[in-house]
This record gives sequence, structure tokens and C-alpha cells, in this order.
Amino acid sequence: MPSPVYFVQHLSGHDERLLGMHTHRIDLAHPAVSRIVAGLQPVDRIDLRACLFDCHASLLIGLRHRIAEAEAAAQGWRLFDADGVLCCKRFPGDAQVIYPQGHPPLADWAAALLPGAG
Repeated sequence: MPSPVYFVQHLSGHDERLLGMHTHRIDLAHPAVSRIVAGLQPVDRIDLRACLFDCHASLLIGLRHRIAEAEAAAQGWRLFDADGVLCCKRFPGDAQVIYPQGHPPLADWAAALLPGAG
């Protein structure tokens, strides 16, 4: 069973949209969500939602759509793993996707998710 992922999209000013994305139930009270929210300020301007998908392939399509939407609107985005650890991010001034923990293996999720990641 795939783990949940958390997608943060910068909307405008300090507004952020935090989407918990999974093929099963999303627990928005999970410690991973608390860790992510702690880094987003001000807390009262965070749009927190859960998005459920019928399979892993549809989750990847949903993530691709969210990334494309953010980049088309010149908005920053960040992707966190099930533990709330930042996997990758890209802001409007970045020339490419940044992987703070090191680039994932070619067979990993990034190859399927991000065009040109492999």
C-alpha cells in the first residue's frame, strides 16, 4: 500500500494550501501534518484538505496536475513524504526542482511524477 504524500502550494502572500493525498483515509491530525504546518506561517491562512484517490496511478496523475497548476500560475510548491519530511520543492525563481535530501533513485517516485526527473 503506498504511503500518503503531502503537497503544499503557495497561493498568494502567505496563503498556503496543504493537501494530504492518499489512496486510503487521510488523518489530518497525524504528527506529519503537524510538522508540516509548524513550518507554514501564519497558521490561520493555511487551507488544509484531504484528497483521496482510487489507486496509486490516479494519485500520481493528481500530483502531476497540482504541480503543473502551481507552475503555470508561477506559484511555489513543496512535496512532503508520509513522515512530513520535505522531498522536493520548486519556487518561481528556481531553475529546476530542488531535492533537499538528495536526488531520489531513477526508479523512485520522482521519475514517475516529475517530467525530466530521470
